[in-house]
Amino acid sequence: MNVLKKDQAQMMLQIIATVLLFRFVLFENLIEELGLSKLHYFLLLIAIGITIFGGVLLYKIVLQEEFPEKNIEKDINKAYYRYLAANMVAIGISFFVSSAIDKTYYFGFFLALFAILYLYMTQWRKVLVFDNAVYSLIICAPVFMLVVLDLMPSLQIYDSTVNLEKQQILNISLQICTLLWLLYFIKTILIDLKFMELDIKHKRKSLATIHGRILGAKRTTFLSFIPLILIIIFCVLHINLTILIGYIAVAVILPYLFYLAKLWKAKSTEDFNSINNILNIIIWLTIFSIVVLYFNLQ
Repeated sequence: MNVLKKDQAQMMLQIIATVLLFRFVLFENLIEELGLSKLHYFLLLIAIGITIFGGVLLYKIVLQEEFPEKNIEKDINKAYYRYLAANMVAIGISFFVSSAIDKTYYFGFFLALFAILYLYMTQWRKVLVFDNAVYSLIICAPVFMLVVLDLMPSLQIYDSTVNLEKQQILNISLQICTLLWLLYFIKTILIDLKFMELDIKHKRKSLATIHGRILGAKRTTFLSFIPLILIIIFCVLHINLTILIGYIAVAVILPYLFYLAKLWKAKSTEDFNSINNILNIIIWLTIFSIVVLYFNLQ
């Protein structure tokens, strides 16, 4: 469980680094009139964090109800109040910011995140594969939300030349977000393979516990070709960004090919732990491409 917590902590750190790099390295230096001021940006980031924290509280409540013999939450009633309080604070912050910047439809993004978290914790986490997809989407939600909320209002300015530049940055940013979502989706499957023995012991179902590690490694290898294909398509579409494409070829594609080779042969817990670490490095290198993109667009 300590290893799992380390994985979760690293993913949280990666997402925080991503949202900060997008805002303070890429957007602020290349785009005028962003949708959010610094204060509103951090307030919305805090609201997202509190909403996800509320989801974690709900998860503990659900586990306690499913396994009454375990001591996860001593007082479920108090836990529910903490869950509701956390969500009320998050919704209050998001509504305040949305009203302050005259973009009340921003409030809908937070209601959607609240609903997805509730459905995931209570129902969707038991649906094989779909739970991996939704969990990885929740991880990437802060990045998707803050990229869109920061850039959408600036595209409403009727200046075709400026809008084309902003649209290019928005498109590339969303493509990077989508790639991160796919990498996290694969990472969750790798974590299932790594903790297969523990899941069997606690009678938790996953693709790994049903089909085993050898078949799981082969299947995950084929699945891992999807991000690689998207990276190659990205390079073709943005061939004019020579610095970025060169960085991706050396720092992302080459390690990714090594990751695929290791994954195909993986059998043991140690193998999947090593492969998970390689994927973590690839994710960090993908996040750093935001900095390279800034220098390329400069």
